Amino acid sequence: MTPPEGRANVSAMMVGIQADDLTGACDTAAPFAARGLETLVIVQDPDGRTSAAGAGADVLAIDTETRERSSEVAREMAHRAGAALRAAAPAVLYKKVDSTLRGRIAAELDGMLEGVGMVTTLLAPAFPAQGRTVLDGRLLVDGRPVEETPIALDPTAPTTGASVLALLATAHTRPAGLLPLATLRRGRDAVDARIERFAASGGRALVADAETAPDLAVLADAGRGKPLLLAGSAGLATALARREACAVTSRREPLRGPLLVVAGSAHPSTRTQVMRLGRRDGLEVLAPPDDGRAADPARRVGITRSLAEAARARIERQRPGAVLLTGGETAIAVLRALGAAGLRLTGLLEPGLALGALAGGPFDGLAVLTKAGGFGDADALVRVWKACA
Repeated sequence: MTPPEGRANVSAMMVGIQADDLTGACDTAAPFAARGLETLVIVQDPDGRTSAAGAGADVLAIDTETRERSSEVAREMAHRAGAALRAAAPAVLYKKVDSTLRGRIAAELDGMLEGVGMVTTLLAPAFPAQGRTVLDGRLLVDGRPVEETPIALDPTAPTTGASVLALLATAHTRPAGLLPLATLRRGRDAVDARIERFAASGGRALVADAETAPDLAVLADAGRGKPLLLAGSAGLATALARREACAVTSRREPLRGPLLVVAGSAHPSTRTQVMRLGRRDGLEVLAPPDDGRAADPARRVGITRSLAEAARARIERQRPGAVLLTGGETAIAVLRALGAAGLRLTGLLEPGLALGALAGGPFDGLAVLTKAGGFGDADALVRVWKACA
């Protein structure tokens, strides 16, 4: 990818991203926005059509909303998103995957590869800044196999546990292979050689180990100029954004209050963050009672819808300066309740906390932050409130 010398010189899309939920699309695209690139997140409609609103963006992320759809639907939606991105001819094509392997990852990889017209993908789910690492092809969260963490209770969590290769095998995404840490630590030439051998053998998905940000930097530099689909979490996307020579440019205006927090995620991290936030001046929090109901799939849809309706009512009545949405289901429900087509991103407040504004609808321009339910330490929401004070 040739870095731009300035915004006026950017004439073609640089990065095209497909993600399976809204918070994932945002935290993956936001590092590019933080570097001054025009970045837009749009939501694919249920029929797989993609709005033309992304024309002219340097970075376009398409949210297919397929985290909880069937594998067949997820594959088709990813295929259509990939075809739409391919038509825009971006320099880099990127399949965003959940850093804890939730969703229909294998099916969507297949769909994206077909949609963009490529054969091989380099898959690196690690996100060290959020405690997600991959060693010997196994996904660890804060050093523990993912199946030994609360994430295993999520209905979209893989039944194959921590093994990324086993996850791919269940959907027949083959041939699959491993790029071990020992090879990665030998540097870019060794990584490129491994990718070339794998692709020449007809390999489909090469799973990469990674424990640190420098590991991801090597992977982001791999396969440059080759027909390779990059796939990973916001960790690899952050390394990819840092790879560019364009200077980091802050385009965002300071946040202002009051702050409305809509916290629908049942993840323990979010519950702890809401508890730590408590009651403060210039703050309102909408969250379901911490009684376990939000974790019940049968009740979650109704709870999320109620939160979204309550959020719109508060926004119409109180006109907050900023809205924070945590949890992918919550984020998309609120976006739809507000009649927005997507989000124009301006950067990151901190890793995992994307910042932007509503695109379209009656509340166009309203400042919005998004955060995945499992991201952030106990004081993450406190820092957002302070930024708005």
